[in-house]
Amino acid sequence: MTIQRQYSLPNCKLILQGLNNSADMGSRPLLSMVTNVECYLAGQKDPLTGGREFLESLATAVSNYAQSYLSGIQHLLRRDQQNQAGQVSIEQVGENLHRLTVKSDAGQSAQPMEVTLTTVQFFDLVEAIDQLFADGQTLPELGLKLDPLPKRYVVSQEPFFKRATPPALGLAGLATAAALMFMIPLPEARRPTQTAEGTTTTEQASPTPSPGSSAASPPPPSPSAATSPSPTTASSPNSTSSSSPSVTSNAGAGTDLANTPNITDAAELDRLTVQLYDKLDLAWKKTPTFDGELIYRVGVNQNGDVIGYKYANDAALTYVTDTPLADLRFNTPASSSSSSPEATNSSPEPASSPNSGSTSSRTALAQFRVVFKSDGVLEVSPWDGQPGSTPSNSPASSPSP
Repeated sequence: MTIQRQYSLPNCKLILQGLNNSADMGSRPLLSMVTNVECYLAGQKDPLTGGREFLESLATAVSNYAQSYLSGIQHLLRRDQQNQAGQVSIEQVGENLHRLTVKSDAGQSAQPMEVTLTTVQFFDLVEAIDQLFADGQTLPELGLKLDPLPKRYVVSQEPFFKRATPPALGLAGLATAAALMFMIPLPEARRPTQTAEGTTTTEQASPTPSPGSSAASPPPPSPSAATSPSPTTASSPNSTSSSSPSVTSNAGAGTDLANTPNITDAAELDRLTVQLYDKLDLAWKKTPTFDGELIYRVGVNQNGDVIGYKYANDAALTYVTDTPLADLRFNTPASSSSSSPEATNSSPEPASSPNSGSTSSRTALAQFRVVFKSDGVLEVSPWDGQPGSTPSNSPASSPSP
């Protein structure tokens, strides 16, 4: 027996037709399977029609757009959600106008249907869908999964002058300190004088003798007081100077990414890209305290575990605690020795020697370019680009970042 449900508002009417698969046929039987959906909008001659897919896409698009419109937060959807666009989409085209686009089931060649709604008409559509979800006798398994947005997407409600006061006071204090330092006189420098014997002495200001007093001639400088120049000791070629600057690399914690075999399968890279993005996006809870971008080179094994990472810019080393990379890194036996803080300032990684084994015996890794932006945006892409394209920054041909 065909069952019909109708949800009516002044500017919208939603009609569902379906069947009941159970034997319970009470006064108001359960509609468990929908066969046809019709959505009548004010000012439109023909209704929007479709099946179960159209109903779910319409409910998801209307709910997401209503939340974004009311909160004023245009949050970013995940990449897999962007690639799998639904049958229904909504966008704002004016101050009080909203365009609803429905793709046809006939294929991409068919022209999509576009309907322009006012704000009142749109919220009547929202109310009709809310009544559908509240009806326990119609598609009880149908529902929306609502997740709170991370706080980094929330626009600050503090007035601008309050947020600008601390930096302004800091700049004023710095300018005042610089002005005071400029007023301090420079110390007077005295040149050393060369005596006839070749010794070096320093000029000293002698007090001017008062009138009537006998000016005693200064005593000759004693050999012990004079400082003879000592020749500079040349360092031998085999000796190591303790004052020579130490070589510091920006290698991060983890394995040697430059000498590790790479995963080049396109499908495997796509799977690991989405898996790494989801893992970092869920673990990134801290509010960014940096400006610009933090760029890392991250190595991931076939299970999606973060084996190691390197810093690709100076800010990435300074604000590494703002990222979840250190918490997500998988402590393998090869990387346990580099988990201490001293590992981040170690010498550059040497190339593998014949005694240490070839790189082919190591576990293959997929290497990604991970960018944390100060506005809360996260980007994950293969380090060498997609397979088949010309690599712009190959680990084997360019120095480690």
